[in-house]
Amino acid sequence: METPISPFTPETESLLQQHGGPLSLAGEQGKYVVMRADVYDAMLGIDADEEAETLASARRGLADVQAGRTHDADSAFTRLSARYES
Repeated sequence: METPISPFTPETESLLQQHGGPLSLAGEQGKYVVMRADVYDAMLGIDADEEAETLASARRGLADVQAGRTHDADSAFTRLSARYES
């Protein structure tokens, strides 16, 4: 598979490498804001360990669904109401 040609000029890539972004760019169909992925992750407060734990948690949840270890929301709320409304 071929790597697509960068949509950025060398000057834009240089700015992104130096400063990380966000960088506002005008395109043919509007304005866009771009930044390096590591800057975006840092802005969201996500580090590699948290990202890995999030993915692991999602995989555990999917495994629970496939193994039948889940309940639909209506039955879960009915059971919780019965337990805590007494």
